[in-house]
This record gives sequence, structure tokens and C-alpha cells, in this order.
Amino acid sequence: MAAIAKGFLIRPAREEDVPVVAALEAEVFSDPWPAHLYMQEVGQPLRFQRVVYTEDGYLAAYLFACWQVDELHVLKVATHPLHEGKGLGTSLMAEARVEAERASARGIVLEVRPSNRRAIRLYRYLGYDVVGRRPRYYADGEDALVMTLELGPRQGAG
Repeated sequence: MAAIAKGFLIRPAREEDVPVVAALEAEVFSDPWPAHLYMQEVGQPLRFQRVVYTEDGYLAAYLFACWQVDELHVLKVATHPLHEGKGLGTSLMAEARVEAERASARGIVLEVRPSNRRAIRLYRYLGYDVVGRRPRYYADGEDALVMTLELGPRQGAG
């Protein structure tokens, strides 16, 4: 597991996490997933999720991802505004990278709003590159930048 800031605990998501994940989602995103979508993700095959809690039991951040062939696709990642700048997003993305490398993935892919400069800076810092654009991807019509982190060929591929 990747290192996490002191005072925080990271673990796989469980069904009982869904209400607080959905509440944080609604707080930080203009087009939030409803709780039932998170419930459909938790515990399913070909999925990867992590939640970060404070030591006193408050949700601080989360990441939900799924496997698409030989890539890990980060679907959602968020940090509670009170905990921004503490390295939680970096830790979650490191967890995703460890999972992808463990599975010999070709890479990690995600979409991000061009207006989300803070997230783009983080992803670039972590080695992600913009490889495309999805026009009108978000409900409000904003495009999405497609960013990837290449990890190399799968072992045994040829």
C-alpha cells in the first residue's frame, strides 16, 4: 500500500461507505453520481476502490476505478475540501498505480475537466499525459481531457 498522511486511514471501500461517499461527491462535483451507482460498484469484480478516513471516522477522500481490458480506468477521485493539500489524492492515485502494476496493466486512464486545473497539475506531476479530448463529456457540456499514465507492455504480450 502507498503511504498515507499521518492521521488518516486508507482501505478498500465497503457498502457502508456509500452514503458518505455519495454525500462528499455531491459536495465537490457539479454532476455527482447518485449513491446507487456507487453501490453497484462496491465489491464487484474488475473494480478497485479506496476510501480515506480521518482517525476520528470522517471520510476525507475516495477513489473508484474499474478495469477496462488492460487499463485501470479511474472513474472518480475526490478529496474533502477540509483535507485538500494533505497528499490524499496523491496517495489514492499511488494506490491505483500499485494495483495497475500488480496486474501488469498497460496503463491508467482518466477523464478530467479542463477547468479543474488543480487536478490536472496533480496528474501531470504524477506522470500523466493528455492524450485526447471528449467533447461535451460532462452534463453541463464541458469537454473532458483524457489523461493516461503509461506503465509499459503487459508481461507475456507479444
